[in-house]
Amino acid sequence: MRLGVVLLVLLVATACGVEGTDAGPQAASPSATASAVSSPTPTEAPWQTLEGPMGRCGPQPPELGDVAFRYRVLADPAVGRIPTVTVGSGRTVAVLLHQTDGNGLCGWLEFAARIARDRRLTALAIDLCQYGARCRPDRAQTDPVAVAVRHARQALHADRVVVVGASMGGAVALMSAASLDGVDAAVDLSGPSDWPGVETVRGGRALQVPVLVAMARDEGPEEVRAARGVVALAPAGSRFEPAATGHGYDLLQRLGDDVLSWIRG
Repeated sequence: MRLGVVLLVLLVATACGVEGTDAGPQAASPSATASAVSSPTPTEAPWQTLEGPMGRCGPQPPELGDVAFRYRVLADPAVGRIPTVTVGSGRTVAVLLHQTDGNGLCGWLEFAARIARDRRLTALAIDLCQYGARCRPDRAQTDPVAVAVRHARQALHADRVVVVGASMGGAVALMSAASLDGVDAAVDLSGPSDWPGVETVRGGRALQVPVLVAMARDEGPEEVRAARGVVALAPAGSRFEPAATGHGYDLLQRLGDDVLSWIRG
């Protein structure tokens, strides 16, 4: 009797052992094993330097590699030599004026490509005096803008020209809207109210075309009041666009859709 009990216990133990082996029903299938191994994360395409004169802008996001940027230096005997980049073929041209980060027109490349995705639009980014443009002595920052606006009208056959500026470029955009022929509208993103020459448009009295002025609250109450003051006396259709934070290009990241809509008119 004891022998039979021992044999029965051994048989049960053996059966349990077999069920727990890799060959048993609990073993992972090849597909389950494969899914348990995490697939490699796709590597992000590296930034690349654009070819030709655009190489001056340094490494750029991969999505800009196939954008048909057209680099050209505009020569004006009275003003000097103004490097420009054009993209798009629409009859509404946005003249893009950079901020003072030493990068000149390069700071606009991503937004210029975004503008050009609308077939009605063209982006024309330029260097300003002392920031890439070789201006003749004592030329104002609005002078290369005048050359660009004329180029937009004559060579790009623009029906509408909108001057768009970030930080320093925003102040220059307002001055251009007040003093240059051929400008239909302007955008000022964080233009300092004390920038040299901008006092000519403080309060908006000298403006002849509608303007979109954007200023973040963290720039301080005086800057916000000055920006609102420009719009208050600007031509009909002008608008103040508030934001909590952001300056120049950073503000553009938040208000890009509004700026595109303003360019389209």
